Formats: sequence, structure tokens, C-alpha cells
Amino acid sequence: MNIHLIVLPRPINTAVFTSLSLLFSLYTSILSISITTLVVPLKMNTQVYLFCLIALFFTLISGVPVPKHDISIEKRGETYEGTATWFKPASEGGSQGACGPEADDNSPIVALNAPQYGNTSKKSSWCGKKITITGPKGTATAIITDACPECGHGDLDLTPMLFEKVVGDMDIGVAPIKWSLA
Repeated sequence: MNIHLIVLPRPINTAVFTSLSLLFSLYTSILSISITTLVVPLKMNTQVYLFCLIALFFTLISGVPVPKHDISIEKRGETYEGTATWFKPASEGGSQGACGPEADDNSPIVALNAPQYGNTSKKSSWCGKKITITGPKGTATAIITDACPECGHGDLDLTPMLFEKVVGDMDIGVAPIKWSLA
């Protein structure tokens, strides 16, 4: 339980007291906590009273919780390791990925694994990020435009064009890769 001490001038106006009571009711319902408020009437001039109200206001808004999102923040230069697989956007899952833009089998795009992508029914903060992928055959640059629900952390699902550049023969099917933000 939090205890707030509020100093108010005497005599207190009924409207002011009602307003403060409503503010605290709103504050406690937003934070879902119990607050005991001690109102201490003191003599003070109008400027001090206004200062106290402004201070109270900023105290109240500073305690409002910030909503959590399923956004993962990644640093440039961090390298991820995983497995590359391939998919055909035009025929497997539709030409429009989870991030929105249309793509074909020759587009330099990837589907990011679900653990890093986040909620696959929403647009991720990863959408549109340019990445560099290195595999057994070479390195290529791509844009994240889709999600791969069955992929594990670090894994990427590449278009056939990218898979051939990074891994080589598509008959291999899977290969180890490293990738980072470009």
C-alpha cells in the first residue's frame, strides 16, 4: 500500500476536494492499487497551492504504467545463427507476407522466425528491416517481409533466389546461416 500526503490550504473548497477525490479514484483504478490519502489542511497562499496541484499532477502522470508491447529491440551488429529453409511466396502462404508487401519467388525477402518476429497476427517491428545473410555458398542482402511460424530462433525462410545465393542447391533444403541487420 502506498501512502500519499497531500497538503491543502484551509479552508478547502468543496469543489477542489471533490476534484482531488476523483483524480485519486482515477489514479487508483488505472494502477489497480490501493492508496491511502492523508489530507492535511494548512494555511498557504494561492501560488503555493497552485504549485502543490501542479506537483500532484506530475506525480500522478509519472506513475501511470507504460503498456508493454511484443516488440523485440535488436542492436545493429548483433549476429544471429540459425537454419535457412526456402519457400515460394507466390504459392506457399500467399504473395502477401505478414508485413504486407507483395512478393514473388525472385524477391530478395525473408520470413523471420516466430520467436523473434513476435505476434504473427500483427505487423512486427522487424518488418522492412534490411539484413545480411551469410551461408555456405555466399552472402546476400534481404528485407524481412514475412513470418515463419514453424521456424526456431535465428532461423530464416528464404525465397528460392536468395536460398541459391546463400546456400546453393535448393535440393539441400536446409543449411546453417548467420545473419545481422545491414
